[in-house]
Amino acid sequence: MYLFIFILLQTFNLWAQEPDQRAILPSVASTIYLSEVLQISTDPLLQSVILVADKQSRRLSVFDPTKNILNPEVYEIDIGKNDGNKTKRDDKKTPEGIYILETRKTQPEIPYEKYGSMAFTTDYPNVFDKFENKSGSGIWLHSVPDQVPLNRGSKGCVVLRNNNLKKIEPQIKLNKSFLIINNAVTLLSEKDHSEKKQRVLYWISKWKTTWQSQNLDAYIEMYSEKFSAPPNFNKKKWLNHKQNLKEKYKFVKIELGSAHIFNQKNQYVLRFIQNYESDGHKDRGIKSLYLVDDHGEFKILREEWISI
Repeated sequence: MYLFIFILLQTFNLWAQEPDQRAILPSVASTIYLSEVLQISTDPLLQSVILVADKQSRRLSVFDPTKNILNPEVYEIDIGKNDGNKTKRDDKKTPEGIYILETRKTQPEIPYEKYGSMAFTTDYPNVFDKFENKSGSGIWLHSVPDQVPLNRGSKGCVVLRNNNLKKIEPQIKLNKSFLIINNAVTLLSEKDHSEKKQRVLYWISKWKTTWQSQNLDAYIEMYSEKFSAPPNFNKKKWLNHKQNLKEKYKFVKIELGSAHIFNQKNQYVLRFIQNYESDGHKDRGIKSLYLVDDHGEFKILREEWISI
């Protein structure tokens, strides 16, 4: 009887906590639906491991698309010495955002006693960070020697044990693997996760349809006033460019592949294979769209394309 009452009280205490306290990333692999990872592309040219760092629980989830992505492997991590989102150089804070792992470093390029056996650089400051005028650089995913504690605090990097990074390293593909960092990951129900993903997929379909139909008034409304694209496009120049193409080509046909859909707060990164065809031009490449959720409406902040 006393044991039953004890268990009942413990259960009550757990559910009496605030929701944010209960929504803690599991310390072992289990089925989870994260807002940060709405969809991983099934396209072989894009498919890669996706890493999600939770600063609050100090856990790194590894989503491997070759396995059951709803059951990620989870590893303990260290983060910046100071709390909060990185905004400037030398603030010793870990940034929060969607980052690409760009290059791999090892000895003798980096000292073992500081970075362990290897490190991966990120693209901090990313597109969103630059629009918010954040400064600094050198945010890495790196290891530390076994004798170094994982609670000393880094200069802003995400840090793992040597053996754990060695386990993950074979799955990492440079310029394809993402590291998503949040103060606390957003756990969703299966239903809410599906609905959030479908909202983005519907938006992608609408964007494709307006472009393909060359309905430029509706098309340009899907772009932010702060929009940019290489080499030097802003929203006005982009519209002029599309108007010139509309006069030049009789039709436009667009085919889009399976997309990466990643989310961090009001920021979204979409990446997919795009096939473009008109009566005067044909190409194929990797399209990246950087969206902001602006009061319930997705707007394209930046658009990038790389030929393949």
